[in-house]
Amino acid sequence: MSLNGKNQLSRKCNPYPFRLYHDTHRYIEGDILDVPESVAGEMLEPCHEYTDFIQTDETRMLKFSTEVVRFAAACMNCRTNGTIHFGIGDKPDFTHGEVLGVNVKDKNAFTIELKSALVRGFEGKHREAAQLCIKSPRFVLVLTRNMASSGKYVIEVDVEPRSTICKEEIYHTFIFSIKKDNDKETKPQFFVRDGGSTRDLFSKPIEEYNQFVSGVAKLAKLRKQAEDEILVLTRSNIQGLRLIHTITGGSKSLDESSFDHYVIVTNKSHPPQLESMGFLIELNPFVVLDFDPESSKQGLQHYFTQHRTVNSLLPQEYKQSPPVEDESKSTQPTSWIFCNGGYENEAPSDLDKWYMEKGASVEAAVHVLSHDVLPNKRVLVIFLLLSDVSEKNDPLIKTYSTIVKHLKDRDQFFCICDSKNGFTSWRDKIFDQYRVSITDKCVYELSLAEVNDTILSLSSKHQTKHVLSSVGGSKVFLDRNFENSLDTLDVLCVNQCVGQSEDKLATEEDFYKGKEVSWWNFYYSEQPGSTPFIKRDKLNFMVEHIPDMCSRRRACVLFNLLHAPRCGGTTLAKHVLWILRDKFRCAVLKDRDFEFPEVAEQVVNLLTYKNEKHLPQVPVLLMVDQFGDKEEVLDLQKMIEKECMKKNIQSRSAQVIILNCMRSESADEIEINDTIFLKDNLSDNEKKLFEDKLVELEETHKNAQQTFDGFMFIKNNFTSNKDRNFYVKGLLHTPAGYQLVPVFYNHLLLISQSASTLHIQVVLNLQTQSVLRGCSGSKS
Repeated sequence: MSLNGKNQLSRKCNPYPFRLYHDTHRYIEGDILDVPESVAGEMLEPCHEYTDFIQTDETRMLKFSTEVVRFAAACMNCRTNGTIHFGIGDKPDFTHGEVLGVNVKDKNAFTIELKSALVRGFEGKHREAAQLCIKSPRFVLVLTRNMASSGKYVIEVDVEPRSTICKEEIYHTFIFSIKKDNDKETKPQFFVRDGGSTRDLFSKPIEEYNQFVSGVAKLAKLRKQAEDEILVLTRSNIQGLRLIHTITGGSKSLDESSFDHYVIVTNKSHPPQLESMGFLIELNPFVVLDFDPESSKQGLQHYFTQHRTVNSLLPQEYKQSPPVEDESKSTQPTSWIFCNGGYENEAPSDLDKWYMEKGASVEAAVHVLSHDVLPNKRVLVIFLLLSDVSEKNDPLIKTYSTIVKHLKDRDQFFCICDSKNGFTSWRDKIFDQYRVSITDKCVYELSLAEVNDTILSLSSKHQTKHVLSSVGGSKVFLDRNFENSLDTLDVLCVNQCVGQSEDKLATEEDFYKGKEVSWWNFYYSEQPGSTPFIKRDKLNFMVEHIPDMCSRRRACVLFNLLHAPRCGGTTLAKHVLWILRDKFRCAVLKDRDFEFPEVAEQVVNLLTYKNEKHLPQVPVLLMVDQFGDKEEVLDLQKMIEKECMKKNIQSRSAQVIILNCMRSESADEIEINDTIFLKDNLSDNEKKLFEDKLVELEETHKNAQQTFDGFMFIKNNFTSNKDRNFYVKGLLHTPAGYQLVPVFYNHLLLISQSASTLHIQVVLNLQTQSVLRGCSGSKS
């Protein structure tokens, strides 16, 4: 029954990357999965189990769910990662690990069945753990040997028994039926992994079960140690910056790109990838060399033609009738060359036969493009690898050699890979054949969504779209509907205020009169002709220290900025966010009265937005302000960590940093660990900055000293009698302000001996004397 005929050489292939769902990996019919079913002593390297899954009757779903529960329970009990594959053959009917594929009519039915099976198959106390450890089914497309879709899939389920979930628990399962009238827990089972197989210890002498259970605590400890050894820390990643530099030739703007034209070389796409191909429309390539024989029906060309005009050709047709370069690049149609059939009834070639049947015509077309059509133009050739190049005789390997041979400058070559595994395979194949390292010419740690949005953000057409920071200096667009769903948060974008307008003088006046700082204040301070925003002494420490907190081992960490009232604490905290918006996804909690579960969910949604592929993600820096009790902030911290666990966020480094901006009446706060205190006392350096700023303000604003109460209050080091009006009125806006009026009253009498009681009452805006009873200076 094997798919591999006597004359068909089977090829080895790697499994789909563990825990991922959007990788470019595909299987090819008849290939052999080259991975051991079990690695002795290795908990994090997944074990594997194969089933051909050829059932077509009503027992099919029961077979699927039963096998998943059995295998998953064994992995959880042994604390080892694992993947069970449906549609992979095994002996004796097939070659061990042979890719078969199965027909799938309804993918969602498998997901629903698995969720139901976990409820039926595990004890009530263990169902949540099972749901966290056992991932949703993954459907990996199977291609024919000529790279066309077979219409079949390999169904895979990953199991990851994390130490924080499983602890020292053991997991029994039960034989069950998919029929509701026979849904009873009957014979219990206790599965474990034994080499490359799964077995039930309840079918063995009870001593073997007892011995295993007694060793579970040790297994749990070993699992935790293994996870700690591969602690994922935030590390340097510059691939977003590399992409920006390369795609523009160093100009950092598509409007001023150093390249005259772009040429794309690509292979088979997958439908979800087409959602992130808008950058190709923006680049408007001069030529596309497409090796996907289904591109015009359901692939990249089908998508592209919905937005741009193309001229479809076979390689030999391009050689015979090459296009003439049009001075108007925006209107010239893209020459789309089908390099492996799929056009004008030309059949695709198997990998083994492609070079003999089509290689010469493709090479001739490349020669014409390089020497006849664009001989003196600066061209960037982009290899867009949408599927893995896993074979040494893949057409793209030979095409790479052909293109590089005709390029005048190596800087005219670049590669975008949709996965690290795909990059590794591509890099190794190129090095093995040509002894050339291409690592510095590749981007592979960015998702296609990040590649797409980063490139589009380089065009002036998209400057008004809200942008968030992402991995390695890349960018992603913030969808308005998604942004609106974050109704508890004020999200600070990388390009905040860009392409918008606001009255600069009015914005400055509002702030310096005492209104809370807005993002516009920071934005205008960075524009040509403006002086920088005043940097408080604590700013540099916070900007340097907060990123270092990303290496902490808990999901959510806390930094406290305690400050005396009305001394600029909120402004300092927002200044920190403004500076770090390129490194974090920054947001401010709009109101402390929002329900914490809702806030936590939205914070984690912001964390994972277009960022699910990466570990660790770009962290969220969340500012919270005016909480009355630090315990409330700690409760929010715990709720965010719980949400991270719920969303199965795997990174063991800090994913959310809370910047807690909180008022403190104490002047003796001790700055320890992650806590600093902003006092109502300017340093000599700060005094000079405020004096210089006043000189600037007086040039642009009349009567600045008389009208800018907020600014003058701080500039005068919080001691001006005139500015105490501003200070006290500000304090009265606190939740307990009215109850504290007697305290303020007595305080003002002490520090302002020349002030009359009537004047102080006017400042406090008191209309009766009743509230002053008990005040030491009151005459009532």
